[in-house]
Amino acid sequence: MDGTLKGLVGLIRGTDVEARCAALLVLTHLRSGEARVVETIGDTLSAKNVVVRDFAIGYFEQVQPPDGVGHLVPLLDSEEEALRQRVAGILAAYGQPAVTALRKLVKDAPRRRLNAIIDVCARVRTGAALDLLFELIASEDFDASRAACDALIAVVPALDPRARADLFARADRVAASANGARTALVGAAKLLGALSEAKARKRLRPLLDKKYEHAVRTHALAALAACLRGQSLTAAEIAALLPLLAEDDEAGILRPAIHLLEDQTLDRSYLPQLNQLADSPQPLVKRFAVHKLGAFESGGVVKTLIGYLTDASYARRDEAAASLKKLPAARSALIKEFVACDDERKAWTLAGVLLAHDRNWKRDALQELWHKLQSALEEREDRLYSAYFQFLNTLDDAWLAEQIRSRAERARGKKDFAVAARWLMLLKDTPAFDPEAKFALALADLKARPRVLGPVRRHDLALDLLRELAGTTFPTAERLRKDRALSPDDLFYVAFNLAEGRDEEPAVARELLEHLADKQGRTKVGKAAKNKLKLLRA
Repeated sequence: MDGTLKGLVGLIRGTDVEARCAALLVLTHLRSGEARVVETIGDTLSAKNVVVRDFAIGYFEQVQPPDGVGHLVPLLDSEEEALRQRVAGILAAYGQPAVTALRKLVKDAPRRRLNAIIDVCARVRTGAALDLLFELIASEDFDASRAACDALIAVVPALDPRARADLFARADRVAASANGARTALVGAAKLLGALSEAKARKRLRPLLDKKYEHAVRTHALAALAACLRGQSLTAAEIAALLPLLAEDDEAGILRPAIHLLEDQTLDRSYLPQLNQLADSPQPLVKRFAVHKLGAFESGGVVKTLIGYLTDASYARRDEAAASLKKLPAARSALIKEFVACDDERKAWTLAGVLLAHDRNWKRDALQELWHKLQSALEEREDRLYSAYFQFLNTLDDAWLAEQIRSRAERARGKKDFAVAARWLMLLKDTPAFDPEAKFALALADLKARPRVLGPVRRHDLALDLLRELAGTTFPTAERLRKDRALSPDDLFYVAFNLAEGRDEEPAVARELLEHLADKQGRTKVGKAAKNKLKLLRA
């Protein structure tokens, strides 16, 4: 060592901070690697002054003297996260010598040091470094195993094919020799999933067995999904996955298993298992099983799916309806069920399913549904008829409107005005609700129940419709006068209420009152009409 270097070393050992930093900077630029220089700067790494320490670390970072590893290793126990990461990066540049030195420090190492060692080994990735990492993965220390595994997973995207193959072989060996150890199996599964090699599926499938811990099975499922890569499951894999759906709803089991199975085509040999799974207490499993049943076009499956339409489970109901919509073979059975249905909710569901099928219905089938609508509306008090009305109206609204008008007229001829009103109410929100239909409904509602003169209730359907017609070109007063079903009392009730109205309503009332005064002059109604007419003229 010449005099200049001795002088610089002396400055480093001094107390002047600026001089020490300057000396360290000069030695770094000189790239001096003499033993005494390295030893002196190594001693400076433990300096309390962080500025001096930072310049000393910079020396090892840039010069990388061969004997620098021993001086850097103690810094891995530092409480400063940034310092540990910086030192780990420097040690990684040393490669195998650093790994050899660090291996001796693994036993009983504190967590900070162990994590730093794992970081260095993951960066170096020599054979010895990987050996150390896989030893940690297979160890019983859960935190160390997870840290080593995560460190390797982080570098997988940057690996070349040869390095990936080596990592796969090591992970496969860990899984094969784990002997049921949780940490080893979880670590191996995570690595195999990260590598996403199709050949890993054979190793992962046995890990789905119930004998393994929950954590092992969940990671094996996730890895299997990653390794599938758009391919179909084998029969052995399906046989391993289906039993998972029959178990309790454990986090990380049901959803991944269903995700793996939902896009797979299952043949008829799985029907017994699917029927059992359809009775599962888990909504997810029910929905999956019923969805898969919908892929089989058989009478037995269709019958089962139709039975699920009224099931207490919403998952079975919804999925059964969705499956039946996609089964052309189910149409005939659905029609029979729809015609025979006596449950309002089921009728609506069947109507929705049938409308998803071919809408080209024969006239005799429509007539059969029309008769069902007749009996439902005229003989029942519930709203079962509404499902059949909406269904027929969707198929052929013009034909249905004509049928309804005819049926209402027939009921009116029998003086069953309540039934006539129910029929005509069906047209209320359709294009067929023209002035004639409005007038017919007003008359039917007027005759369906007796009226009493007095303050009119807020909503009187008959009066509301007649008020609406009074403002149009429809001959409201003339039609009322000529209708034989209306009694003088009915006409006076209408006139009495329209007289207090607006716009054209008083004119209609006046015409009706004049008619009553002329035709019923000596009766009580006629006299009342004359009195009301005087008030109206006044």
